[in-house]
Amino acid sequence: MSHSLRLAILVPTYNESKNIDALLGALAQVGQLNPGIVIEVFVLDDSSPDGTGQVVHDAAQRLLSNSFRAELIERPKKEGLGKAYIDGLSRMLLLPMPPDYVLQMDADLSHNPKYISEFISLARSGCDFVLGSRYIPGGSSPNWQWHRKLLSRGGNMYARFVLGSHVSDYTGGFNMYSLVLLKKIDLTRLNHTGYGFLIDLKYKAAKACECLGQVPIEFTEREHGVSKMPASTIWRNFFMVLSIKINSLISR
Repeated sequence: MSHSLRLAILVPTYNESKNIDALLGALAQVGQLNPGIVIEVFVLDDSSPDGTGQVVHDAAQRLLSNSFRAELIERPKKEGLGKAYIDGLSRMLLLPMPPDYVLQMDADLSHNPKYISEFISLARSGCDFVLGSRYIPGGSSPNWQWHRKLLSRGGNMYARFVLGSHVSDYTGGFNMYSLVLLKKIDLTRLNHTGYGFLIDLKYKAAKACECLGQVPIEFTEREHGVSKMPASTIWRNFFMVLSIKINSLISR
């Protein structure tokens, strides 16, 4: 790509005031390290009572440059990961200057921004769908307890068995899509229940994409705050995966 590449990064937040400033600073550095890249971060905040929004406002003013800007999108109430992402992705499609690619990542620094340069490299080589994976050589979750690793890997193997093996990490939240690819997907028909949204979106993206690239990532546990994924989510997703497959067969 000879023109500058516009990358939008969607970051859903709820009570992430202790993490979001460091994340935005690291994302601004990604823009500086990759000439020809313009990064626009959209923080999708579900009206956090801990002051996350103000931290974003302050950081956006401090970090503004030719290669980086950040914007707070305030949502009226806490509605969960899926609805926040559907809202954010829908907004990207309507921007007067839309991005070339949209990347989704967590706010808690469990997704290291250093990997984004590899995402960008794959995009420039022609991949319209790039995902960060814990389950290819070089990927890992080093500080998880064994039972969490077992549940995650088992759930992912199950999803790959039901939905197809092209995607190595169905449940991870560090992924990038070209705008052209997103336009092929009916966002209104996606499962919007928590992490089920990530599985459904990646399944549909893998079916519609021209080139799938995968980046091995080390997923690290958050240092500040608490995990927002209830333990029941993994078990609920077992049934949701079947629902995604059945709906896909019906809509053919």
